[in-house]
Amino acid sequence: MKRVAKNVVNFLLGMLTVTFVVILVGNLWMMYQSTVQHSKSPSILGYSPLIVNTGSMEGNKADDFNVGDLVVIHKTENTLNLKKGTIITFVDPHSESKALVTHRINRVVTHDKDHVYETKGDANNTIDKGVINLSQIIGVYQLHLKGFGSKLMFLQSPKGMFLLIVLPLILLFGSDYIIQAFKPKAAKHQIQSHLTETTTPNKT
Repeated sequence: MKRVAKNVVNFLLGMLTVTFVVILVGNLWMMYQSTVQHSKSPSILGYSPLIVNTGSMEGNKADDFNVGDLVVIHKTENTLNLKKGTIITFVDPHSESKALVTHRINRVVTHDKDHVYETKGDANNTIDKGVINLSQIIGVYQLHLKGFGSKLMFLQSPKGMFLLIVLPLILLFGSDYIIQAFKPKAAKHQIQSHLTETTTPNKT
């Protein structure tokens, strides 16, 4: 029974360690792309997580999202998927910092035999200024995770990076200590049971 409990604890600690390591490696990879390669949308296997900083897409639709959420987009060159209602992420042509904007396609316009896209935030009263062409589109919305943007932002901070490094080490090297911490209670319980059995008078 003790061996089974130890195996279960080791398995759970191992899974937690692997999870933290995967998050750490992914975080470092995205930070590398962002700082060294100067990528506006660091990606893993074509998927890019983006932290929502404004409320322009707040609303009651299933694919609306709020400040602090995490939006996942996928890089695509397939223009057939780009139609009215599709949410896209694009480089704001009117931003000096080339900020990324994630808004819904409001209208598809044919311009010089090419498609350009009129966009609008669901919470905005007016459409975005100008139109977006294919070269400015970074990716297409796939899903969003409520509140995970704030968590990812924390993990990218010095404190978050420290936890991602220290916690796996504690779990990796402290598993035996955690298991040993439960043994005295079990041993004490066995001693008490043994004393109870040996001091109980026999009935006649």
